[in-house]
Amino acid sequence: PYFNPPPYHPEDLKRVLVIGLAAGTTPTQLTEIYGPISIDGVEIDPAIVEVGRRYFGMTMPNLNVHIADGRTFLLQTQTVYDLVVVDAYRLPYIPWHLTTVEFFKDVRSHLTDDGVVAINVGHTPSDWRLVDAMVATMSCVYDSVHIVAVPNTFNAIVIATAQPSTPDDFTVNLSGLTDPRLQAVGTQALSHLREPKPSDTIFTDDRAPVEQLTDVLALRYLLGFSGDGTN
Repeated sequence: PYFNPPPYHPEDLKRVLVIGLAAGTTPTQLTEIYGPISIDGVEIDPAIVEVGRRYFGMTMPNLNVHIADGRTFLLQTQTVYDLVVVDAYRLPYIPWHLTTVEFFKDVRSHLTDDGVVAINVGHTPSDWRLVDAMVATMSCVYDSVHIVAVPNTFNAIVIATAQPSTPDDFTVNLSGLTDPRLQAVGTQALSHLREPKPSDTIFTDDRAPVEQLTDVLALRYLLGFSGDGTN
């Protein structure tokens, strides 16, 4: 949320939705930093939720667990959120129906005026086409979209804001943070911002070749090809 125009303070984050709850890592981290803010966690697999409760301490009283598909949940709730985290990523795939313009319109309708959505997306060291396609898709719905590369991984976080925002906004908000954990994460994120490349690929409910693109990325990486395969 710190990409929002300043000032944005930690106490401004009051309500969060996590689509792809799994064993509850994201709500646990958010609760440790922000305290008992209201978190709705959506997970389609009840067995994974049980694992989280039994072995990962996913028993926070501020976490409301919903066994449902992410899009179905959005259609059934009227709640609006300051932050929506989409972490339904199952290496190496993202469920296609959570990548489309229509999905991100549903998400936006559940954001506050300064709401933010963040989604975890995969890439290879030299091929960011899936990330760039996600940016192009989300740019059809949101005013600003940013990419933060996650160091030493094949992951990037694509962050979109409901209002216009810039990396300079992030820098200003970062300078006002006092929690050393937020400072550390923010400083690392700022140093790994990446400019998206133009992409003609827009994912829609009628056409979302996410799995095919992921397969191509993985195959090219395994075969040792470099570049994005456009040449």
